[in-house]
Parts: sequence; structure tokens; C-alpha cells
Amino acid sequence: MVVKQLDEQVQQVNDLFLSGQVKESYQLAKRIIMNHAVVEEEAYQFIQQHVAMLEANGYASMPHPTDEKVKQSVERTDGSYPERDVLTAYIGSQDDEQFGKVIDELLAGSIEAQANAYYTMAEYFVLAEERDKATAQYAEAIKLQPNKALYWGAFAQFLNRQEGSPYLALRLIEEAILLDGMNPRWHYIQGNIFLQLVAATKNLSYLPALEEAWNKAEKRCSAKQVALKMDLVKSRDLLTQWKKQML
Repeated sequence: MVVKQLDEQVQQVNDLFLSGQVKESYQLAKRIIMNHAVVEEEAYQFIQQHVAMLEANGYASMPHPTDEKVKQSVERTDGSYPERDVLTAYIGSQDDEQFGKVIDELLAGSIEAQANAYYTMAEYFVLAEERDKATAQYAEAIKLQPNKALYWGAFAQFLNRQEGSPYLALRLIEEAILLDGMNPRWHYIQGNIFLQLVAATKNLSYLPALEEAWNKAEKRCSAKQVALKMDLVKSRDLLTQWKKQML
């Protein structure tokens, strides 16, 4: 009876993860370990490995959003965000002194301003191709303001584009979606992360969640978000080509 119950719980952990509900999958797996004495069953070992893999990707130390209501960022039709305007101005002027001055002013401001400063520096280091520094700045922005979907989503997008850990990226993008589920960008990125996982693992079980994520992105796109719609078309074409090669 215990073994059967454990098998059912393992299936639930797996189903949650495959659907993109990775935070709940991790939390359920942790509860299973706490509620069961150590057993030799294969299912229990799977749960232990699942938790170990996720904790190796930072799940145990992930910041948690609070009940504080934060105005979420609205993506412009060109895909940009207001929080990135400081960096955009610097790219146009190449004025290092002015850029540094603005960053210092943000760092001396409110928690929200400080988080924006770290996000801006992260985006700067992405352009400078300094991956480790970008990672550290994104993490600091989330730590300071865990209620802002942009910081979670931008970090996930960076990891996906750099072909970093898809398991960490899934956790980040899930939080962005939980905070701002109407932003089509986050669903699009989630689909891209699933595509990375399918390509890397050849596990076709991720395909339903991948296609659902892109469908949600498409439904949430405004008529003016032409660039994002074109990205969706390109991604779907890529998936079609991959299927022809693999299936």
C-alpha cells in the first residue's frame, strides 16, 4: 500500500514538473521525503534525485514573492521595457560617466530603484558578454524586489539564450508567470525553455507544455506586438523542423 501510494506521488511530482509547475513539484517532493522513512524503493530514490537536482539549481535558496502589490512592467510594441531605458540611453550616447552617475543614483534610492539598478547592470553585462556578472546582477535584482515579474523573466530569458540550466530557467519563468500571467513574453520564453529541454533530453513529454505555453503567448499578444508574433512563428517553424528530424 505504501509503495503504491509512493508511486502515485512520484507520478504527481513528475506530471507537475512536465507541465511547468516546477515550484510545486519541488515542494511536493520535499514533503514526500519528510513524510517517508528512508526506503530502498526505486520511486523514493527518484524523489531524492529529483530534489537533489533541483536544489543543485538553486531551488532551496530561491527568493519568495511577498504579499506586497507591485505594478508590473508593460512591454512596449518593440519588445522593450521602461526599466531598460537607462541602458538604452547609454547605448545611444556611450557616455560612461553619465551611465555610472545614473546607476549610482538608483543604488542610493529606494529598494525599487536599487533593484532597477541591478537589473540595468545585468542587461549591460549581457551586452558585454560577461555571463557570470550578469547572473549575479539578475539574482540581486530578484532578491531586492521578488514581486517584479520582469526581473524573473529577464533572468530566465538570459539563461535560455545562453543555453544555461533549463531547470533553473523553468523555475524563474514560472515565477514571472505567477506574478504577471497576462504578459505574453513570459509564456513565450517558457515555451522556448521547454524546446531547449526537448532538444537536450529527447524527452517528448515536454511537448504538450511547450505548445500550450506558445498558445497562451499567442492569445495574449496585442495587435501591435508584431515582433513577438513573428518570433512565435519562427519558433514554431523551428519546432516543426526538429520534429521532422526526430520523429
